[in-house]
Parts: sequence; C-alpha cells; structure tokens
Amino acid sequence: MKKYDVFVLGTGTAGKLVANRCKNAGLKVGIIDNREYGGTCSQRGCDPKKLLLASSEAVDYARNMQGDGVEGEVNINWRDAYNYIRRYTQNIPDNTESSLKENGIDCYHGDGSFVDEKTFVFDDTTITANYFVIATGMQPRPLTIPGADHLLTSEDFFKMKDVPEKMVFIGGGYIGMEFSHMMARAGVKVTIIEQGDQILSPFEKFVADYLMEDSIKLGIDIKLESTLSSVEKKDGRFVVHYGNEGSIHQITTDVVYNTTGRVPSTKSLHLDKAGVVTDQGSVVVNDCLQSTTNERFYACGDVTNMNLPLTPLSNLEGAIAAKNIIEGKHPLVPVDIPSVAFTIPQVASIGLNEAQAKNQNKKFKVLKGDASGWFNTRRMNAGTYAYKVLVDDETGMVLGAHIVSHEAGETINLFSVAMNHDITFQHLQQTVFTYPSWANDLKSF
Repeated sequence: MKKYDVFVLGTGTAGKLVANRCKNAGLKVGIIDNREYGGTCSQRGCDPKKLLLASSEAVDYARNMQGDGVEGEVNINWRDAYNYIRRYTQNIPDNTESSLKENGIDCYHGDGSFVDEKTFVFDDTTITANYFVIATGMQPRPLTIPGADHLLTSEDFFKMKDVPEKMVFIGGGYIGMEFSHMMARAGVKVTIIEQGDQILSPFEKFVADYLMEDSIKLGIDIKLESTLSSVEKKDGRFVVHYGNEGSIHQITTDVVYNTTGRVPSTKSLHLDKAGVVTDQGSVVVNDCLQSTTNERFYACGDVTNMNLPLTPLSNLEGAIAAKNIIEGKHPLVPVDIPSVAFTIPQVASIGLNEAQAKNQNKKFKVLKGDASGWFNTRRMNAGTYAYKVLVDDETGMVLGAHIVSHEAGETINLFSVAMNHDITFQHLQQTVFTYPSWANDLKSF
C-alpha cells in the first residue's frame, strides 16, 4: 500500500504539468503510465506529424516555384523523413521520466484500475491518494466491422518506413486529411471514405470546400456520404467494401487506416467503481475540472468532456486542475479556441460558423472572399486562399473566423487574440503589421 497526496494517471502534457506543480507546492506525488512516458502529442501525434509535414511543405513549395526560380525534380524520401522523426522522439520517454524523478515524483509503469473511490491497483501495487488526476488522453476509435483487425491507426502511420502504392483512409477529419495530403505528395494513390457530406466536418463548409477542391486536384479520391462495411485480406492486399447511394462498392489497396477519430482512454480504469461518472468515456467535470460525482477526482486534457482535444487546452486544464488541488476553487474561464488542420493549404477556424451564429439568433455581417489572387499566394504560386469572418452588428466583435491558406494556422492566432481580449475587428484591422505579410492581409478582409 502506497499513499500519496496526489496520484496522476497519464504522463502527457496535462499529467506532467499537474504532477510537477503539485510536487513544487510540497505535496507527495506519484504518476503512472501504461505506455512509454511523454504522451501522444510529442511521440505519435502533433509533433511528429509536423516534422513529417515539413518535407511535404518543402516539396510543395519547390514544385510550385518550378520555372519561377527553382529547377530540377524534388521528391520526398520517406525513409529519411521517418528517420527524422525517430531522432526527435527516441529520447522523449527517458527524458520525461528522468525529469519527473529529478523533481521527486514517484514514477510507475503499469495498466491498473480502480477498485473503489480511493484505491487504484496495478500489478501487485495498491495506491491510495487524497486526490487522483485522470490525464490518460485519447486513443483511436475502434470499429466493429468485419475485418476491423486489418485496420491500421495513426500510431502505425508514424512507424511506416516506406510508402505503399495505394492507401485508403476511413474518415476525412483532421487525421485523415493531414495524412492524405502528405501521402499524395509522396506519390501514393490515396482514397478517403467519409461518412459525412463534407470533409473536416468541425470546420465551416466554406473553407472545407476549398480544401476539397485542392485535394481532388492533388489526386486524392474522396468518397463522401460513404460508409465502410468490411475489409478483407486477399492475395496480400486489402479489399475495402463501402456503401454509397444504396450500393456496395469496393477498392483494392495496400494499406487501410482507421482515421474516424479518437475516444477517451478510460474504459480499462473502471472509473464507475470509484464513483466517477463518464459520458461516452469522457470524465464529466465541473468548471474546476473536478468530477461532478467524486470530489477526490480531477480530470484534464483530452479525457474531459469540456473542450476540443487540443494540446494548448491540455496545458490550460492541467494548470487549472493543479491550482484547484493546491489552493481551492479556481474555475476554468471559457475561452475561444483556435483550431487548425495542417493540410496544404491549412484550414483554420475559431468561434462560431455561420449556421451556429444563426441558430443562436446573432445579428452579424459576413465578410468573405477568395484571396487566391492576392500577393501572398502569388509570390509562392500557392493558389488557394479564402476567408470568412463573422462580425457582430452591435459590438463589432468577431464571432468567428475561418481561413484556408498556406499560413492559416498562424493567421487564426490573431483572431484568437482579438476574441479573447475584447478587441473589435475594426481595431484589429487598424493594427500596424509588417508588410507584405499574411497578418497584413487582415486589413483587406
């Protein structure tokens, strides 16, 4: 039996932050992970994805500039790209664990579960704590169709040393679209099977449609309103069966990836035995990130029912959870959260889309346009650039912003500053920016 003031489950962004801050406040802290230390984002998510993307961006830029200052064929060497991310990720587990231990935190490895509201058991070890923090993140959503065992996940993608000839992604969300853009630029024939009527369903359709058009031009075959029915292995390859418009179709491919989304990693924890209520796996918390049914438990990061599963939010929620354990009531203040799909071009969004604004009976004006002919796209022969901004009629505040461009992920941050610090769109446009920069384009929106 080991007793702690705080015991944290998960060593990703949120878990590490809570553990370190609680320890720095003089509390006795333990932490556990059922995988290598460091979490998803740094090892099999955001960071390695952006490292791989760098090669695609470089190739895209060079190909666009052929004849306008660049000559010679440029291609992606996937094995080199794979080795590049391995060099980045290989030391993360050891460095993460060493850092926690150096701070005086007890570190464990194992896959355990709760037996009651104050007891966690793994292997032959029993843990009790004044507070437990659930920061176990998410995992790929399992599918139950025949042949589901043939499906690979995003984690497998980062282990892929060589690219196949053909590839199918089940789901046209963030992961499916980002991976498909990389693969198409690496010469793979890509097909996306998407159940909905648009790709990137969380995003404003106006900008998602621009990306759809670019994706098709790139050679990606996108099957909308299509439902996966089964996958079978045949002669060393895979036959994907899917339904569309009342008929069953099939595609033969080398690899099939399940990119239908992610679900909270809580099922094996048996949180019900601890009296912790979950909703579709997400821990139900109040605005202090405390379980609504067991005050001993906090949750932060992707595993809560609060917000989008984004790394900056994991940092924010981890800080709030730690502060509440140490000091008491400090509610999470609602914020407008920017999001970006790192395709080429990028698609970025913050706040309400037009349909949501209408449903909330907002009075607003819509500023939108195709900026493909503007200087910043013309200088790099990038092509696609469009925007849609919703501005409140009475206050002049931005209700939502939606951008598709090669730097949409950076431009959207300016709208985040404005929306979270009560800056009107007019004042944002009146700000002096460097010229000719993407930020300066806001003056013409």
